[in-house]
Amino acid sequence: MAIALFALVVGCFASFKAYKIEEGIKTATGDQRYELEKDFYLVSTVGWMTLGTRIMAIPLFWITVVSLIPAVPGAMCEFGVFQAGAPWSWIDLGLKLFTMFAFGGWLFYDIMNRKLKGSPLMASLSRGFVLLMPLLLVDALLDIAFFGGLKPLVVPCCMVVYSNSAAGLFNVGCPFCFITYKYPLLWGVIASYGISLALLLWSFLFSRSSNKIVSARKEISPLMNKVMLACIVLAVIGTFLLLLQIGLGPFRNV
Repeated sequence: MAIALFALVVGCFASFKAYKIEEGIKTATGDQRYELEKDFYLVSTVGWMTLGTRIMAIPLFWITVVSLIPAVPGAMCEFGVFQAGAPWSWIDLGLKLFTMFAFGGWLFYDIMNRKLKGSPLMASLSRGFVLLMPLLLVDALLDIAFFGGLKPLVVPCCMVVYSNSAAGLFNVGCPFCFITYKYPLLWGVIASYGISLALLLWSFLFSRSSNKIVSARKEISPLMNKVMLACIVLAVIGTFLLLLQIGLGPFRNV
């Protein structure tokens, strides 16, 4: 909650700057544009801070959920706490992941824009930052709705909900237990593949949006090559972790 409040306060200040940049860039002269570019560097720095707080918020959110397992009768893992806080718990988790993806995409555009001559996407990035700000407010409100409204309800055990008879080929059972306790290296696999897919999507969207900028076409190609290389490296890391986890097998005490 403290991290969410900090990101919201700092983000509101930066969004005011971003709004002024978007409005001022339309009629800015050389010196005025230089001043707007300096203000945009501040917005960009806040964007990195916001992404950092979103990345920090997810493990802290998960640790908090784990700590509440003993307080929810019938809960044997995180699933029980999410059931007790439904539907806000699921919406809150989903929005946290989407917010991290959205701000990550904004920063991807920002990095690419810095590589292009004249920073042609500064106005669009400023507008995008303002539009992303409501996500931080909704995220904080959902934290309050989830944790503030959580009651010690009796919930079904995850082993009842995720019956082994319906587990399928790999006998997965509860996905929370499967990833968190049985195959923990899958967290690294999911993160590696997820970031790789996100980079592919961001690069595709960036290529489409920058096609209108004729002067930037020659500069974009080498940038996209570097992004593709990063995607391949992340995919290789994810595959290595997957093979390593399969080789290690589940923990013996599970």
